[in-house]
Amino acid sequence: MKVFFLFLSVLTSLLGFIYYYSTFRLISGLSLVGPVVTVILVGIGALVLLVPITYIFSRISKREKTQTFFAYVSFTNFGFFSILFTLVLFMDLLRVVDLGIVSEYSQLLFTTLLRFGFPIDGITEVKNFSLAFSTIVIATALSSLGFYNAHVRLRYKHTKIKDENLHSDLKGFKIVQISDVHIGPTIKEKFLRRVVAKINVQTPDVVVITGDLVDGPAATLKHHLKPLADIKSKYGTFYVTGNHEYYSGILSWLPEIEALGIRILLNENQIINIGSAKLLMAGVTDLTAGSMIKSHQTNPKRAMLGGENSDYKILLAHQPNSVYEANKIGFDLQISGHTHGGQFFPGNILIYFAQKFVAGLHDYKGTKIYVSRGTGYWGPPFRLGAPSEISVLELQSLD
Repeated sequence: MKVFFLFLSVLTSLLGFIYYYSTFRLISGLSLVGPVVTVILVGIGALVLLVPITYIFSRISKREKTQTFFAYVSFTNFGFFSILFTLVLFMDLLRVVDLGIVSEYSQLLFTTLLRFGFPIDGITEVKNFSLAFSTIVIATALSSLGFYNAHVRLRYKHTKIKDENLHSDLKGFKIVQISDVHIGPTIKEKFLRRVVAKINVQTPDVVVITGDLVDGPAATLKHHLKPLADIKSKYGTFYVTGNHEYYSGILSWLPEIEALGIRILLNENQIINIGSAKLLMAGVTDLTAGSMIKSHQTNPKRAMLGGENSDYKILLAHQPNSVYEANKIGFDLQISGHTHGGQFFPGNILIYFAQKFVAGLHDYKGTKIYVSRGTGYWGPPFRLGAPSEISVLELQSLD
């Protein structure tokens, strides 16, 4: 509980800086004065506090419609100000390094405002106004696009996994992956039902769910997972835990997920016979699981037990960084999520400072690793520069 409130305190402080820095810079640029500034600043304070309050509310409230409404409001403004803050920093950079574009734009605006009789002091004031106004317009446009991408655009990402030693009976084996769905404050059954329908269209051999499926308590959200029972695949559906399941009470979630006909892999495996080939489907708990439940310490070695002689060995691991141990143990392919590809600007750029394997197919010392950008989203309901995906992976030989 202390860690939870420490996280909220740090988050609130960070939000306060982002929101108020952006606001003060724009107030200056727009030359706003008087009572309107006071109203704006009080409103910004309310928006800052709304984010942690909504997060707590989503964990304890049973009033789902009310909780969803406030979640959308708070997390959308969180996303908007994240984008706005980045653009404000860029705006400040343009003031320092003026390449002439801003001056030409400001001169045109200055002439137009004079023509319509606006009381303005000169080109400098117009330059500041034009930068501030343009920043707000661009942030609004990007936020709108990000919201549309997160809710409407749900596309397949087809990738061929090639292996020179692939058993002939495994050629064309199709794996459909979903990851980071985050059933919670703003993602519900309706979205998941759409996801399942798109999975079934692909007629997969197996379906894998690589963690962060849920983001809240089972008591209030379990009914939203019902569509998962309708997944159709030849050899079943497999699931591994992500870090958010542990924040959400994993022990109460596991029986609910298993009841949907999903095979849960907690540092264990299942061997699938495909013709004369043996395919190992193994899974580990999240990298951070052991710090919350000691018995759930991630263990790729134990996940391999009994499957060492399989023709092809797959490891499901929520976090890409599991690949370092997976490679030592001898897995051919690791399938992961966790990164969201950065989810939205500027996260889709900053993520590369935190993760080596961000999205798509990579090779680490002979072990292939595929990282999904995620199917849902976390927090701000935005996808910008990092599209959501349903991953369709097909095993192929090199010839």
